Amino acid sequence: MKFLLPVDFTEITNGLLRLVKALAQPHKASVTLLHVISPILYLPYPESFGMSVVDLELLSDMEKKKEEEATQKLKGLADFLKPVPANMVVDIGDPAEVILEKESSYDLLIMGSHRKGLIEKILVGSTAEKVARYTKRPLLVMKGKEVEDFKKVVVAHDLSKYAQEAFEFALKLLKPFKCHITLLHAEETIELPVVAHVRDVISERYKEEKLKYLDSLKEKAQGGGFECDVKVVKGRSSAEALLEYLKDKTDIDLIVMGSRGLSTLQRVLLGSTSSEVLRKAQLPILIHRSLQ
Repeated sequence: MKFLLPVDFTEITNGLLRLVKALAQPHKASVTLLHVISPILYLPYPESFGMSVVDLELLSDMEKKKEEEATQKLKGLADFLKPVPANMVVDIGDPAEVILEKESSYDLLIMGSHRKGLIEKILVGSTAEKVARYTKRPLLVMKGKEVEDFKKVVVAHDLSKYAQEAFEFALKLLKPFKCHITLLHAEETIELPVVAHVRDVISERYKEEKLKYLDSLKEKAQGGGFECDVKVVKGRSSAEALLEYLKDKTDIDLIVMGSRGLSTLQRVLLGSTSSEVLRKAQLPILIHRSLQ
């Protein structure tokens, strides 16, 4: 496997390194350490702003110095990851855009998410949220707590093929940890427009089929060496039900969710359950994107 780990040398970097090392070693994975430098703005007509050729050369030198400093820092991070093989990349641009440009070569993206104020979240969002919105690869975002071992994992499953793909990926990724998996199914409380008796019959049959399917997934997880249980929760929306269940459960080490690829218009108008959980849950989350 190949992991891409973007780093910004802030306080979350050390925790990310420990997580990546713990995941990479049992999978014999390689890691690419990526640092993205914000570009220095070059003006089309610098002389109009009183900037000389000397000024531009100074800006260029500053940029080169930033690249050299970043490379030295990445070398230190690569040393920490040993014996995990790591290579280093320094690039210039918007962090989310650079990550998305490079992602196709990797099996998993691993990122950290900074705490932001409400206004900043509304106006800007975070790099992790931008990547989650557009990525075509599995993305693990460490937030809320640092983890380097997985003991309790919640896999949200809505019975869709997208959730099933996420479940299968989680079994593969987490196999070395033999953790306890909770298969969590969130029901939306929707009233069917039929008479009560018919509604109850339909509801009961659907419930039986649903539990039968979830139990088959439980058996599959147990066959892979995991402890597993099934829980069903209800809410006005899937996201609300999931978030209510996750609230105050600080012992959960990872949430796993599937997500289908949305068009740009759908992203703007609808968003998604996974996006809402990523924004609001204060726990590490793995989002597996399906492109089909």
